[in-house]
Order: sequence, then C-alpha cells, then structure tokens
Amino acid sequence: MSRNITSKAIGLAASAAVLAGAVFSAPVVSAQPAAADGGHGNQCFLRSNINGFQAPDDHTVYIRVGVNDIYRLSLMVDCTSLSFRQGIGLESTPGDPWICSPIQATVVYRDTGMRNRCPVSGIHKLTPAEIAALPKRDLP
Repeated sequence: MSRNITSKAIGLAASAAVLAGAVFSAPVVSAQPAAADGGHGNQCFLRSNINGFQAPDDHTVYIRVGVNDIYRLSLMVDCTSLSFRQGIGLESTPGDPWICSPIQATVVYRDTGMRNRCPVSGIHKLTPAEIAALPKRDLP
C-alpha cells in the first residue's frame, strides 16, 4: 500500500514541476497594448495625453494627442449640441489609461446641467495628408 502512495506522490510532484516550468517560462507581455489595427500603425493613445478637441458636428470629434497626432472619433449616435460645447471629456475603460478601440471610449459632456454620454463607434488616426486637408476650424 505504501508503494502505491509513493508512486502517486512522485506523479503529483512531477506534474507540479511541469506546471511550474510552464508558468515561469510564460512570455513577457508588453505594458503598452498592441495596435488595434493589426500592427499597421499605432491606433492606441493614452487618455492623459489628449491636448484639445474640436467637434465640427454632433457625431464627430477630433482630438489632438501629444503635439502632432490627431484622431477622429465617430460617435454611435448624434450627440445634441456637442458642437457647441466648450469642454468635453473622454472616459476610458476603468483602470485602463490606454484607448485602442471604440468600445474603450465614451465622450461625455454637460448640456443644460445634464450629463450626456456618447459611445464611440470608430477611432481613426489621421495621416499628415488628412490633417492638412481638414478645415482650420475643425483642427483641435
């Protein structure tokens, strides 16, 4: 009987060693998220790096990230009076400062004392040519 228990103990110890080896050899994950567009350019940005915004209409917001990057946020619904706002906010997924996909972002603003939330349906980082083509009044 003790021989059977000993072989089970050896089997369990071997299994534990294999499992520990798998855990300690796991690949290291980068702190910055991967690009949302399959690696063809960095669509991710830190919410804290937003320096300005412009809303040319009630379903589009342009944001400036850092000094040179401009992103176009398309909204799921028309957000009434958004184009007349002096200030807006951009909420990201709780606990995650990075925004890489539309599901992670919501535009928020106040209109007549009420807080409005506008889910983002699309994020596009503008190319230098697209930025140059924007009307000056739409630049953040």
